[in-house]
Amino acid sequence: MEWVGLIVWLMVMGIALPVAITGLPSSPGLVLQGLFGTLGIVFCILYIIEGDEWMAWTSAAMALVGAASTLAGASWLVQDGGTGSVGDEIAAGLAGMEIPLMLTAMFSLILAAVGVTTVS
Repeated sequence: MEWVGLIVWLMVMGIALPVAITGLPSSPGLVLQGLFGTLGIVFCILYIIEGDEWMAWTSAAMALVGAASTLAGASWLVQDGGTGSVGDEIAAGLAGMEIPLMLTAMFSLILAAVGVTTVS
């Protein structure tokens, strides 16, 4: 499951970095999700290299906190906190795509941490 987690993290980062850049002037939550996403993929790669379970748990925690941060940032944009620009709407829509991917990464890394692996 660690390889599945890495592939999902790569998909998350493909969405997270543009969302963080687009949401930078309007929403601090979207900037934080870029940080949590980066830390999550780093811990996932370290888990694949080293094999320590705590790295998988940390990567899963980064996915959970990143999903919560993305949710807070997207809700800020669609309420009165955003600037009302088209960029804010695009960032909120991409954040809506990103949240299920982060939760999928979290699930796959929890499975990897408890011993369900795709490679022996």
